[in-house]
Amino acid sequence: MDRIDKDELREAQQSEATREVREARARRRRYVRPPVDIYSTASEMVVVADMPGVQKGDLDITVERDELVIEAKAARRAAEESTLPWGYYRRFRLKTAFDRERISAGLEDGIVRITLPKAASEQARKVEVD
Repeated sequence: MDRIDKDELREAQQSEATREVREARARRRRYVRPPVDIYSTASEMVVVADMPGVQKGDLDITVERDELVIEAKAARRAAEESTLPWGYYRRFRLKTAFDRERISAGLEDGIVRITLPKAASEQARKVEVD
């Protein structure tokens, strides 16, 4: 039975970690931050993201705690044949309370529109003066 040198084992572990870091960086480079417009009315906040090449089945929108995450793969992309990115990714911290049951999203011609209705406690309200 061969004896394993501790230095060889350490080098192997370090090269494995280095490889994983390189792969993670490469994956991140394949995703882009889509341009986003955000506007607010008295009753809702709307997020509009430009994500060409995305189809409905490839789009993943989640709201968890105080974060909105938009992630999508560019549909039918061949790495060598297209200038489209492999996918899109944006994360937003939400500072306003929203009615989570009424959040909606739509996709049309590569434009994602997410409507976040404000919770009743966050909506502007006119106060009558006596």
